[in-house]
Amino acid sequence: MNKSKRISIILLCLIGLALSVELCLVYYSANFLESAKPSICAINDMFDCDSVARTQYSQFLGVPLAAWGIILYLFVLFLTFSDKLQKIKFFSILKVFKNPASYIFCISLLSFCISMTLAGISIFKINSVCIFCLMTYCIDLIIALVAKDWGHGILWELKNSIKDFIDAIKNKLNAFLFLIIVLIFAGILYYTNSKHIFTPQIIKQNEMLNAFKSYEKYANGYKLGPDNADVVIHEYIDFNCGGCFMANLYLHRIISEFENVQVIQHNVPLDKTCNHNMKIDGHKNSCLKSRYALAAEKQNKYWRMADILFAETPEDEKTIIEKARLANFDVKKLKHDANSEAIKKELEDSILEADSKEVNGTPTLFINMKKHLGIGSYPDFKALITEQGGKEKQDNK
Repeated sequence: MNKSKRISIILLCLIGLALSVELCLVYYSANFLESAKPSICAINDMFDCDSVARTQYSQFLGVPLAAWGIILYLFVLFLTFSDKLQKIKFFSILKVFKNPASYIFCISLLSFCISMTLAGISIFKINSVCIFCLMTYCIDLIIALVAKDWGHGILWELKNSIKDFIDAIKNKLNAFLFLIIVLIFAGILYYTNSKHIFTPQIIKQNEMLNAFKSYEKYANGYKLGPDNADVVIHEYIDFNCGGCFMANLYLHRIISEFENVQVIQHNVPLDKTCNHNMKIDGHKNSCLKSRYALAAEKQNKYWRMADILFAETPEDEKTIIEKARLANFDVKKLKHDANSEAIKKELEDSILEADSKEVNGTPTLFINMKKHLGIGSYPDFKALITEQGGKEKQDNK
């Protein structure tokens, strides 16, 4: 490898390393620091490193892609100096690296091809692009172009690399060392992937999915529970209401414990943005949250969205979309429906229906048509359901 090629690859790797370290910091802030400020590359909805970092696509085998980038650039740097290092007695084993430029070309080209797949996911699936990621993709391509032997084709580079690898592992010591390295690396990846120590977004996604599966079979639109129920509860809620959050937990528990209870949820946001009864600023973005809950019903996921809005407490549209993406919503459809005139009209009708029932606060419950404002302790609430004819499931007695 000539001097100019070596220097160029080193400089490109150092830039790639710096970007990858920054991306690791972005990933850490976005996923582990609840109160973290937006990163420098969070510019708008389209160009937002933070949004990309919070998705399941920002990691592979339990390791953040940014960390994989660091490994890549360090390995390329190692290959760049392998011809120098093998002259040292302790590193004489490195003589197996006969054509480091070919290896660098193949690895960088492979990395660029994978990066193009990630770019497609970012644009068409996540709907946000990470600028620093795009910069590393370009660096991968440039490294490949610099390392390439322009006197030969791509297939020659590939054959060169494969032949050298086969020749190297013919030596038993080399084969043993290679196997040890692979086993150690595989063990580390198995641990990170199974424990999710670097991927809290996956843990959150699994928790939401497991929670939803516990009552998914009872969900039907805005209803939860069997249609032939003896006890029907109409619940009027605001997603920014603390009492509504507790009521939601109580009602989920009631559905899991009773066999003949149905809950029907109605949205009454205490936010003057959409509620004509509110003369002063009430619960900020309650109307927005209700629209997204109603829009989720179009994907048969109303109750999953309700859980997200209550438990995850997203404060703006962007965060709602990020949470929905983790829960496997079709976010394009969700956003379109939430901002449609049809959903706005549906929310308006829900508020008018609440007016007709003289619902002036949340949570308001109608249990078999009898009005109850607020909610007390769970034992008292459970006793009320039993009094109204609720029958506990046999396995709960």
